[in-house]
Amino acid sequence: MFCHCYPPHQGGIEIVVHELVTRLARAHRVTVVTSAWGGRSGVERSGALTVWRLPATHLTERFGVPFPVPLGPHLRAALREASTADVFHAHGALYPFTAFAVRLAGRTKRPLVLTEHVGFIDYRSGGLNAIQSAAWRFVGDPTVRRAAVVTTLGARVSDWLRVRHPDADVRIVPNGVDLARFHPPTAAQRAESRRLLGLPDVGTLALFVGRATARKNLDEVLSLPREAFSLVTCGARRDLRSDRVFDVGLIPFAGMPQLYHACDLLIHAADGEGFPLAVQEAMACGMPVALRWDESYSANVSRELVASFSDLAGMDRAVAELAEDAGYRTALAGRGRQWAESHWDWETTTTAFASIYDEVRERADAR
Repeated sequence: MFCHCYPPHQGGIEIVVHELVTRLARAHRVTVVTSAWGGRSGVERSGALTVWRLPATHLTERFGVPFPVPLGPHLRAALREASTADVFHAHGALYPFTAFAVRLAGRTKRPLVLTEHVGFIDYRSGGLNAIQSAAWRFVGDPTVRRAAVVTTLGARVSDWLRVRHPDADVRIVPNGVDLARFHPPTAAQRAESRRLLGLPDVGTLALFVGRATARKNLDEVLSLPREAFSLVTCGARRDLRSDRVFDVGLIPFAGMPQLYHACDLLIHAADGEGFPLAVQEAMACGMPVALRWDESYSANVSRELVASFSDLAGMDRAVAELAEDAGYRTALAGRGRQWAESHWDWETTTTAFASIYDEVRERADAR
């Protein structure tokens, strides 16, 4: 498994990879090749799971764009160990770590599975879009062509890839949620969560979760009138100081259930997403969601289960309706948890990937 970042680095892809490899390692030998972060470097072994954390530059992190470039120490040893794998699975077509997976797959004649999380993101900057177009032409497209199977989280990315690569084997494999960890809180758990996080013990709290990147649209969320709620922000070191805004900064993944338990609704205004992991986690915790709707999300969730808005101009009304109507929040919360229980499960996701690995390995062996 090749991934540009891995916990303790925070982000949705990191969580997905961690949850997946933890479960795969119950029945398979799994090696993860990723970048060092947070003082953790070198090799870590736990049972059948090995994680190689390679020293890397993280120069783009300051712009909210994780794009580490490995520097060399441990790289040869990590690739030598990874080369014994039956299948290579890379996350994100444009990352240097994926290039290692492509190289090993070619050298060993073993299959490559690619998970493309976001596809092409239409940035507001024409310059960024031009750079991204070039990156896809010279790096992403050859990687997709090399992959035996390409998986996505939802229909937006899969549709885009199928148009761009009509011969590619593209499949949707939704992420799961740990339903035991992410569960609806009791009244006592909600009160305790607010106390431990230093949040108000009364009043409606709306939560924003996201890295410091423009496509999360935090500025637009901050511009919402806050007469009916206070806003809690999480996901970056922002140190926001504003009326009725509580910035809790970076919270480890293990602490996220407590954050969801403390708040009353989630605001997710980002664009260019596969399908937001925070939305799945919030719904599993019985939290109603105000969600900027993308039609591709319909492959993952029914639109009736969220307070949806089509563009940022409609966000004010959707959030206000949730914040002002406790009965509406309760109804959405209950239906959202039921959906999570019946549709999102990490065991199902893990089994789907294990089946893909078996399939592509059998295909490779038959050649």
